[in-house]
Amino acid sequence: MPIPHRSRHRLVRRMRQTAAVSAVSIALIGGAVALAPAATAVGQSACSGPTYNLPVRTNTGSVNLRSGPGTSYSSKGLLSKGTKATWICDNSRESWAYVKIKSGVHKGTFGWVSSRYIESD
Repeated sequence: MPIPHRSRHRLVRRMRQTAAVSAVSIALIGGAVALAPAATAVGQSACSGPTYNLPVRTNTGSVNLRSGPGTSYSSKGLLSKGTKATWICDNSRESWAYVKIKSGVHKGTFGWVSSRYIESD
């Protein structure tokens, strides 16, 4: 059964309004998500001072590769003794090193390691 012209016009108008409200809602939600910073990830932005580019390796096993410079940051995984890395920079206290892993399971991953667990390679 065909929809009468007047009812069809109201239906089309309601569909357009619904689509417009949905588009605005999606844009607002998407914008909020895009503007929200990562809560646990801190990269090279936490570095202070110069960059080093020094070859290092872990001097003990079960070393946490962390998302930020401190034990309060999440672990990206454990590094075994002798894992090779490049020390890129450190934080202001110089107790945490930002590194790029060069060997092992986490090869290519960037993260933070306590500087007491690395030594020059």
